[in-house]
Amino acid sequence: MTAGPHPTSAVRTRKRPANRRDVILAAAARIFAESGFHATHLSAIADAAGISTPALYRHFSGKYELFAAALIELASDLTAAADEAPQQTDPALELATVVRALTSVALDNREAGNIYRREPGLLHGEDRIRLAALSRRTRARLSTPLRTLRPELSDHAVGTLVTATLSVAASPVTHRVALARKAAVDVLSEAADSVLRVTLPEPGPSETAPGLAPLGKREGILTESIRLFAEHSFHEVTLEQIGAAAGLPPSGVYRHFPSKHAILSAAMWRASERTTAAITDGLSRATTPAEALVALAARYSALCVEDPEIMTVYLRETTVLEAAELRSLRLQQRRNVDEWATWLQRARPEVASAAARFLVHAALNVATDLAIGYRGIDAKTVGAIVAAVLLPEPA
Repeated sequence: MTAGPHPTSAVRTRKRPANRRDVILAAAARIFAESGFHATHLSAIADAAGISTPALYRHFSGKYELFAAALIELASDLTAAADEAPQQTDPALELATVVRALTSVALDNREAGNIYRREPGLLHGEDRIRLAALSRRTRARLSTPLRTLRPELSDHAVGTLVTATLSVAASPVTHRVALARKAAVDVLSEAADSVLRVTLPEPGPSETAPGLAPLGKREGILTESIRLFAEHSFHEVTLEQIGAAAGLPPSGVYRHFPSKHAILSAAMWRASERTTAAITDGLSRATTPAEALVALAARYSALCVEDPEIMTVYLRETTVLEAAELRSLRLQQRRNVDEWATWLQRARPEVASAAARFLVHAALNVATDLAIGYRGIDAKTVGAIVAAVLLPEPA
């Protein structure tokens, strides 16, 4: 047996890959999605890309430039998929073709794609303009054939259904349920088709009247914190700002919460508890599995529409939580998803367990995206679209 060369004596030649920048961007997108922009260190991205931090600076001047490039790269992939989807003479077939292409991109980017949903507001200047232009191109590939297919729809209705369809297609980036790729594309494509064909109810009045502010100091702090976190992000808000909004000095805030993180934790659990309570409330209004799904869709949609700020915080700031608390929060989220999925399978026994969870995540995604993206949208409209994800209308 011949001994190989001693590790220390071996000559190592490290060849720089031709796609080094692409490797860095892919690593950056994964790390930003996992940790959030503010908690991400460039050294972690460099390690994930297999390079040194100084070498990373040869390609990007800093964290913001790297984040912007990673986010725009993801958006460009989505737009390219929409652009390259073959044009069809039948608008329904064209919509289906584009949706399948967009869903495939989401499945390819499950580890990184959430930054496209969660943190686009961090972009500014030319980066924001470029991202908006890419978004318009992607949306046009859906809105143009949809207008041909359904000429009776208003521009607002077209925009709402396109947003919901994109939300369905992008939903795999929000969870880690395992499902064979073809099955995942088929399930989400069917759900998107149902969304695009849904009969929208007559729009009702806005259900987000300001109402009265809470009188209790702790509740006032929490309410103002949620508003500030949603408007500016957790990292940009100070305890002094929270105190001023609640009519208290910083010391008054500390009497109720030991830290800003504790306030965020309370906000997250409030959102989770309301979601759980909405399940009980929805089921109390139903007598059959199909009715249960419609009621769950209606109640959760109302929750999102009534308080889009807390849903914004829940969507955007989970990476700030401590690992143990995040695990607990996600465990409760899985229980809620399981409850919805159980009723879905009772209403549609042909749907497998993993496919049911895919659909539930897509439905929840739609409710959140519509409530956040269309402030003032009525809950009946959102509820009808969410129900369509779960229960396709007969052709």
